[in-house]
Amino acid sequence: MKFTHGLILALLMATSQLSYADTRCRTDSFGNTTCRDDDGNTLRGRTDSFGNETWRDDDGNTVRGRTDSFGNKTYRDDSGNTLRGRTDSFGNETWRDDDGNTIRGRTDSFGNRTYTDDDGNTTRCRTDSFGNTTCR
Repeated sequence: MKFTHGLILALLMATSQLSYADTRCRTDSFGNTTCRDDDGNTLRGRTDSFGNETWRDDDGNTVRGRTDSFGNKTYRDDSGNTLRGRTDSFGNETWRDDDGNTIRGRTDSFGNRTYTDDDGNTTRCRTDSFGNTTCR
């Protein structure tokens, strides 16, 4: 199961209490993902058999994700804010929200992911050998 943890976190940070503090994510054997930041805020996500994602924070804010037949993803929160993304043949990601803001992501040869927004803010994510993802 493949998640774009950094991107989900970026979207949810905008709609919830999650901060840009170190955030760690872990996926259990049932495919449920739990992310916690250094401030103790928690985000839980799951993917159904169709590949649809649902993410909830401690306050009940929800983001739902869908993937179309071309692999393009769309995430929508409870307020109707939308984030759309696509991945090119090189694995580079481009994400845009309703206001035209862009987040670009790339993965290096070691599997580390870097996301950069229009203002130059950067989030780096790495996944260890146990499948735990840490974003800073």
